[in-house]
Amino acid sequence: MIHPSEKPRLVQGKTLVTVFVFGLLLLLSTVSVSANTAQTELDFKLKSLVRHGSVLVADEKNVLYRYPPKANPLLVPASVLKLATALTALHYLGPEFRFRTDFYLAENRMLGIRGYGDPFLVSEEWRRITQKLSQFPELPKQLNGVFFDTSLFSAKVKIPGIEFSRNPYDARNGALVVNFNTVFLQIDSKGIVTSAEKQTPLTPLAKRLAKNLSTGKHRISIPQDSGITYAGELVHAFLAEAGFSFHSGNFTQRPLSSGDSFIYTHKSSTSLTELIAGMMRYSNNFTANQLLLSAGLKRFGVPATLEKGTRAFEEYLRNELGIAAKQFRIVEGSGISRKNRLTSEAVWQMLKAFAPHQNLLHGDKGILYKTGTLRGVSTMAGYLPGTKPRYFVILLNQSKNRRDEILKLLLATDFSR
Repeated sequence: MIHPSEKPRLVQGKTLVTVFVFGLLLLLSTVSVSANTAQTELDFKLKSLVRHGSVLVADEKNVLYRYPPKANPLLVPASVLKLATALTALHYLGPEFRFRTDFYLAENRMLGIRGYGDPFLVSEEWRRITQKLSQFPELPKQLNGVFFDTSLFSAKVKIPGIEFSRNPYDARNGALVVNFNTVFLQIDSKGIVTSAEKQTPLTPLAKRLAKNLSTGKHRISIPQDSGITYAGELVHAFLAEAGFSFHSGNFTQRPLSSGDSFIYTHKSSTSLTELIAGMMRYSNNFTANQLLLSAGLKRFGVPATLEKGTRAFEEYLRNELGIAAKQFRIVEGSGISRKNRLTSEAVWQMLKAFAPHQNLLHGDKGILYKTGTLRGVSTMAGYLPGTKPRYFVILLNQSKNRRDEILKLLLATDFSR
């Protein structure tokens, strides 16, 4: 029982608590109204910028802002899809994974090369490889030729969105591809053709591909039926530089046989995380789909096919990221196909999973992000600055690219909850 003398003190205490609680509620209400006002103003500004698309800001657990409100449409993501492709490759292959290429000597003194889909078999790498091969005494310096085993990848891989053109974005994927299946050429004012990169010899095929090109520098894709021809010419050139000679300049394509003797396994000088950093920076479609095919090969076995790659991709999104099947549609790994679809919420989940690797993304003024661009498609997704993790997604499927304007508005808005 409370003594009568203590009642005034108790009433006074209750009054102070009541005043404190009321003040706190008033403060929280003011903050909430302020945040809601800011987001209402953002709605008004985005109305003129977003004709067909989706904008989302979220923290680790909650969507903080969405435009249009209550909408989560499937949209073409373009190269923002590479976030998920990178995650899929990291999951199935591991961050320290390095692609391999195997070398054999056949009984007829042909050098056999077995490809495993290394997307970074560039000229610098081939020079290292051939210098290493020259150190094996069991490999004769006089060879009859070279053959390629490309059996680990299906010969029927056709990436949706890739066209038959000279555009380097249309480079073909495969088990053994050199220099991203492209050549970099320079044509002077007199029509003389040279290699536009000092580390790469000018091969006969590259010279033929320069026909009808204008004066200047051109990076062009190798035609679909000429990839092995170019690889053969380039490998011959580097082997010759390393002291090898050939009875003939022939190169063929066949699987390894029991009579072929193993010589050497080359491990790429570039780790998977380094490959991903380059893929993100230059938005390399070829590398993205090599990673997709390799993930499918790891998950479902030989040969690598597009169907296996997309199946591994979808399995990762569902089982590891918990993204519902209705929130994505995947047909390839680079984002070049307009048949790919993602919701902004699906991209949010990808950004959260990619957060430990966000330093692999391109940055601008402290903001790390990935962009995507196709005709009528402009996208961006990344990490907002601040002490707490905040993610943003901008998916626009419209004629005008307004993603930079939208990002500025997001940076200027208070999304406090």
